[in-house]
Amino acid sequence: MRLKKAKKRADINMDGDNGVELLDVSFHRDKNGNGMQESGGSVSTISYPDEDEEEVVNPAQNCSQGWNWTHVYYLSLLSVVGVTFRAFLGRFFGGDCSHEGDPIDDWLWPLSHKICVTTNGKTEQYGGALFIDLPANVFGSFILGLVTGHSGDWPAMPCFHQDHPVQKQTGLHVGLRTALCGSLTTFSSWNTQMVLMMDGTPNPFLNSQVLAAIVGYMIGMQASVSSFRAGRAVAAWLHVRRNPHLFDNELSKLSIVQRGIHSHVFWITPFITTFCTLSLVGLYMLGDFYWGILWYREMWIGCLVAPFGTILRWRLSTLNFKLAKLPWFPLGTFLANFIGSILSAGISAIDYIEPIDKEWTVSFIEAISLGVAGSLSTVSTLVKEIVEITEKNQTYDKKAFLY
Repeated sequence: MRLKKAKKRADINMDGDNGVELLDVSFHRDKNGNGMQESGGSVSTISYPDEDEEEVVNPAQNCSQGWNWTHVYYLSLLSVVGVTFRAFLGRFFGGDCSHEGDPIDDWLWPLSHKICVTTNGKTEQYGGALFIDLPANVFGSFILGLVTGHSGDWPAMPCFHQDHPVQKQTGLHVGLRTALCGSLTTFSSWNTQMVLMMDGTPNPFLNSQVLAAIVGYMIGMQASVSSFRAGRAVAAWLHVRRNPHLFDNELSKLSIVQRGIHSHVFWITPFITTFCTLSLVGLYMLGDFYWGILWYREMWIGCLVAPFGTILRWRLSTLNFKLAKLPWFPLGTFLANFIGSILSAGISAIDYIEPIDKEWTVSFIEAISLGVAGSLSTVSTLVKEIVEITEKNQTYDKKAFLY
C-alpha cells in the first residue's frame, strides 16, 4: 500500500482484486505553509508549491505527443461518431427542409422535414443566419467544455471519481476532445454557407444576403462560446459532487472509500467504441446498397475519409503557440480551419460552376466535403482557444479578437 501526494490531490495504489481502504487522511498547513499529513498517529510534512507560482503547460501537449497509436485509434473511430452527429443534427434542425422536391426517404424524414429551424441559405426560406451546422457547433462546443473544465489539473471525465480507471485512458480523452468534438463541429461548412449567401448566385430567390451572413458569423461565434462556457460550468458542478477535494484549498479532510477495479474496465471502452463505429458504417452501407438511398452513400464514404482530416488537424496542432513573434497565436488550428475552408469552398464552386451528373462522383465529392473538410476544420477548439486567450490576458486585450 502506498500513498502518493501530488499537488493537492491524492492517488491510491490498489492491492488485491478489490482494492484497499484508507480511512480519514487529514491534511493541514503549518506556519511555513507546508502541508502536514496525519494518518494512524504518524505525521509527515508535504511541501506545497508557492501559491503564486504558475505552472507552464503546453496547450497542445495533450493532443500531439508524437505518433501515439492509441491516440490515432481513438481519433479515427470517434471521427466517425462526430461526423454522424453533425450530419444528422444538420438534417434534423433544417437540412431536410431543402429536400422537399427530392426527399431522403428514411426513418428521420417524417419528423425532420417539418422542423425547419435552420436553413442552408439556398432556398426561398428566410433565416440563413441560423446556418445548417449551428446546432452541431453548439453541441460540440458544450461537450468540449464538459471534458475540458476550468483547469488542466482536473480529471477529464467529470462523471467519474479521480481514481477511476477511465481517467487514465489518455487516448480516449484525446479522441473525445480532438476527434468527437472537432469532427462534430465544423468551421468550413459554416464559412462556405456564409460566403455563398453573400455571393447570392446559388439563391435566385433571395439574391445576395450580406447582412444575414454577417449576423450568421456573429450568432455562430457567440453561441459556440456561450455553449463552451456552459459545458465548463456543468463540469465544475459535477466535479463538486464527484471530486470535491478539487475545490477545497486547504485539503482539510479527504476520505478515500473502498472501490473495486475490475479488469474489464480496461478493454470494454475500446470494444464499445469499435463496435459502435463499425455498426454505423455498416448501417450506412446497408442504406446505400439495400435501400438505395444516395445520402447514405455520402455518409459511409465520408466516415471512411473523416479520420484523415482529424489526424491532419491533430498533427497541425503541434504548431500552436510556436510563432516567435506571436507566441500566443494558435497557428495549427488557424491553418486547419483555413485549409478546410478552402477545400470546402472549392468543392462548392465545382458543384455550381460545372455540375456533375455521375452519382458516384457526386457522392464522393460531397463525402470529401463532409468528412475531410468538415473534420479538418473545427469550431469547438477555436472557441476553446478564444476563451483561454481571453482569460489569460487583460479584459481590454485584443488578442482574442484578432484571432
